[in-house]
Amino acid sequence: MSLRCVVCRSPFNFAAGETALVLQHVAYGHDFVHEGPCLAAASEDIFVEPGYDCAAFGRDPERRRVFEVTAAEGWAAVMPETPERIVAGRPVHFEPLRCWALTEHADGLRRVEGIVWPDEWLDEPGGAEFPEARCGLRACVGYASTTDQAHSGRLADWEALIRRRYQGDAMPVRGLPSEPHWNSMQAS
Repeated sequence: MSLRCVVCRSPFNFAAGETALVLQHVAYGHDFVHEGPCLAAASEDIFVEPGYDCAAFGRDPERRRVFEVTAAEGWAAVMPETPERIVAGRPVHFEPLRCWALTEHADGLRRVEGIVWPDEWLDEPGGAEFPEARCGLRACVGYASTTDQAHSGRLADWEALIRRRYQGDAMPVRGLPSEPHWNSMQAS
């Protein structure tokens, strides 16, 4: 598993100490860039689209950089469904993770987060997404292994969390029992 710079398309060499700066696309998700000339070039890229016509990328205000990635095979972000599907009894859906990323946040702390990056978006600028960046009713519920995705008790927990969210009584995402730990992810 590797991340590539959105400008030069070279993979980041995390093993050699390279880091990936996190960019936020003005209309889509996230992408990653090398410091220096690549960052400067990304900052000059214009998103020509009605209603935008502005810089395509800016630095993510929350996520500063990625220090390492590891494969996330079998893991998914647990995301709330649309209100219509929730009412119909299907409260969550699973978005397969492309990888786990050790990220540095604005507060200086490092956290492990999943990255969702569908195949059809791999070559598109801003195609990556940090599920934990979503806010409000669309906020990520947690992460689930293949086993958790089929566990009726976990599904009931997630459904209850989403229902509380719609009632204005949601608990935070961090600290959920399904949150992975970096060491256990590297071992798998």
